[in-house]
Amino acid sequence: MMRCAPLLSVLLVSLAVQQVSAQKKPQLAPRPNAPVAKQEILKLTGNNEAELSKDVQILWLYGPEDHRGGEHDYIRIKELFVPMLKTVPRVTVDEAFRFPSQAQFDKADVLIQFLHMPDLTAEQLQMYKSFVERGGGVVSIHESCIMRPAKRAGQYAECIGCSWKGNKESKWSKFDHSYPLFLNTKHPAFVGLPKSIRFNDESYWNLITRDNVEAIGALAPQSLESKVSFSDVLKSEDARNHAFWTYQSGKGRVFGTTTGHYTYTYFDPMYRLLLMRGLAWTLNEDPAPFMPLVFQGITNDKGLVGTTDSMLDYKNRKR
Repeated sequence: MMRCAPLLSVLLVSLAVQQVSAQKKPQLAPRPNAPVAKQEILKLTGNNEAELSKDVQILWLYGPEDHRGGEHDYIRIKELFVPMLKTVPRVTVDEAFRFPSQAQFDKADVLIQFLHMPDLTAEQLQMYKSFVERGGGVVSIHESCIMRPAKRAGQYAECIGCSWKGNKESKWSKFDHSYPLFLNTKHPAFVGLPKSIRFNDESYWNLITRDNVEAIGALAPQSLESKVSFSDVLKSEDARNHAFWTYQSGKGRVFGTTTGHYTYTYFDPMYRLLLMRGLAWTLNEDPAPFMPLVFQGITNDKGLVGTTDSMLDYKNRKR
């Protein structure tokens, strides 16, 4: 028994160290942010009733759900946002499953896509590229930047600016508040917003990146919050780029993000604010007409905006 005592002591010390280490690790359990007072969000959205300067045709592109419920809920998010967008004066919305027809491209002013992009043919890639170059806008969300096989990813990047290189080169990871989302608040899409925002979600980085792509959102350790500029954040060795980007090709504008994995993220007012700001930027419009959507359906009778539901009990649907 005396001989075993030193070994037992070592084991107990090792176990204690492991427990302390585990406590220090960031908790990545999926959970929404706490609801926020509406008055605080109104400081960022404003409270005016501006109208779009022109009629806008939005085309929402979605695909079959491919994760467990509460993640990559392409159909559910389409069913959430399409009716909301239709409440904006001068906006009409069409839908496409997997990929639009040429007739739909011809009518659309902006394409909002949330799906795992199917293997596009050379003809489809040219349709897409032509849509952007003639002046079509794109809002690309989360896995929409991924199209397999990766050998055609470069061609896809010509359409939206960034695309997945392949599993050996591009990276993905969940993130929590220990990796804040830093914003380039000098960019017109994010001007006037906080320097950093916190979510519990997922993102990708190290993507194929075309010329004219500008990173406007990056995830980085919380310790970088003392940095004085967004460019400092991008230079950090631990920064995860491509959280948000913009891209211009021909006359078209693309606003992209690799965030938006969890369904509850779309019920977060700050995330909606980022998406609606991006949508307005692609259209070269004042974002004010889209700001009511930041609050729609997620404001309770106490004046709090958001959700406490993790929504992981949703059931996937193919269509």
